[in-house]
Amino acid sequence: MAAAKKILVLDLGMQSLRIAEFSKEVGGGLKLLRGAKRELILDPSLETTRPDQIRQALGEIVKEWKPKQRQLALILPAHTVFTKVAPLEVPGGDASQVAALIGFEAQHNIPFPLEEVVWDYLVMGQTPSGAVNVVYIAIKADLLEDICRSISATGLQIASISASPLALYDAFRHAYPEEALSSTSLLLDIGSRTSNIVVTSPGSFFSRSIPSGGLSVTTAIAKDIHVELEEAELLKISRGMVALGAGVAPPEDPVEANLARIARQTLLKTQADISRSLSYYRSTLSGSAPGFILLTGGMASMPYLAEFLTEKLLKETSFFDPLRGISISEEARPFVESNPNNLGELVGGALSITNISHTKVSLLPPSLSSKRELEKRLPWLISAAMVFLFALAAWYAFALHATSATRDETAKINAAIQEEKNFATKIDAGRSQLDSLNQTALQLLSLIQLRDAYPAILSELSAKIPERYLWITEIQPTTPPAVKGSSKSTDPANKAISAILVKGLYLDNHRQAAVIDDFVTALQSTGIFVVEEKEKSKVITQRSSPSGQYWAYPFALTIPLRNPIPPLP
Repeated sequence: MAAAKKILVLDLGMQSLRIAEFSKEVGGGLKLLRGAKRELILDPSLETTRPDQIRQALGEIVKEWKPKQRQLALILPAHTVFTKVAPLEVPGGDASQVAALIGFEAQHNIPFPLEEVVWDYLVMGQTPSGAVNVVYIAIKADLLEDICRSISATGLQIASISASPLALYDAFRHAYPEEALSSTSLLLDIGSRTSNIVVTSPGSFFSRSIPSGGLSVTTAIAKDIHVELEEAELLKISRGMVALGAGVAPPEDPVEANLARIARQTLLKTQADISRSLSYYRSTLSGSAPGFILLTGGMASMPYLAEFLTEKLLKETSFFDPLRGISISEEARPFVESNPNNLGELVGGALSITNISHTKVSLLPPSLSSKRELEKRLPWLISAAMVFLFALAAWYAFALHATSATRDETAKINAAIQEEKNFATKIDAGRSQLDSLNQTALQLLSLIQLRDAYPAILSELSAKIPERYLWITEIQPTTPPAVKGSSKSTDPANKAISAILVKGLYLDNHRQAAVIDDFVTALQSTGIFVVEEKEKSKVITQRSSPSGQYWAYPFALTIPLRNPIPPLP
């Protein structure tokens, strides 16, 4: 009997990495052979050292395991991957036009230049109106290259790359096939940095990442009791829980009661974001309410979190079991018991490099894609080289016979070249004049644009500022900070003013600094500024807290312009 094929899966989290070895059994099922986990540095300010941490931690496991199978399925964490589900209206309902429209729509749905990211898409069902649901997945190419280099340095070879939401979706369909085919389900993956929402329904998929999770609770604890993140994390793990609603007595231990209160207050925002995401799914994508909710992720182990979600989402919440239908070896049982809610991504990754049904996505970085393409083309390249050498020999023989004819034609060609040079000189002179005229025209157009831009900006600000409690004292043109590592350019187009700095004061009032939020919210409906709901916190660059000592307090806003305006020539 042939030996079972072994599969390595690496799940990268913000706080830890997990690697598991599966085998594909003769009957087609999966078996978990062993697993390992390594903690990463918790401090988000050390994010740039993450590739080195991955290489060191993974190298220790590889040295200990000495795996014969070097092919690896990589699952990227949600906080590094941009995932968006958007409906796409196809003209005439012709499904063959979807691929042609995707490239154009991707420029509008992926918030990065496409040449800077590795991206792919999936078509996942249709809305009742007939639009197709398109799932866009993208990751910055430089970040992905750093991660892949750190993994390759350990001797492992990346066979496939997927994202955490898609891996969880595959694991759910494998573990709960009846529910996946018959009803709408909600999978909540509450991790360290993000909380992932995965909604599944027959033939459809929806996912959204909320930028809050276990680290938000840890940070709130550290701030409340004035300790370091590491100490707050230990307190959360050892004594933390979620306080329940009214009518339930808090823990008798004052420390545990305080931790429970902090956790509940922090998770209320996460729950509100979950509810808003579900409302968006139901209204925009015409989805139905989930029939049941499954909880997973590192935070799922916190006591009373499931009860808290049941209370707030008004739906019974249970725990996701991705190992249903998967056998477990004795060696792997300690790993499973120590990671009860962090195995979904590993199972989904194992499915991605087997013949078992899974969601196919291609996120290989350019370096790995080029290497793989070269390996496929190598036999053809060798054959082409042989043909080329034969053709070169034949051409050389022909060239010997054609030498005399070439000498005769050379004199004629030299005469023609001299004539063409005379024409080229005249063309260059005309081109210089045209360039000078174009430069003058560009300056005039810039002045015309400036004449209209600033009155429109002042008019829009005047129309949207609240009637009371807030006034503007200073308006300056500005540009967002340069991206770290970008090269400087002398191109005038790169010096365009893309934002304005608005400074002012708000009066001490009953709503305090909330009038600033009202102002920013009002700016969302303008055609001049670009203020998105999720970017409001970046627009407000200064918000002084009222202290009762003054009658007014300063604030500052950096408001992006929808259409950048040129600087004064």
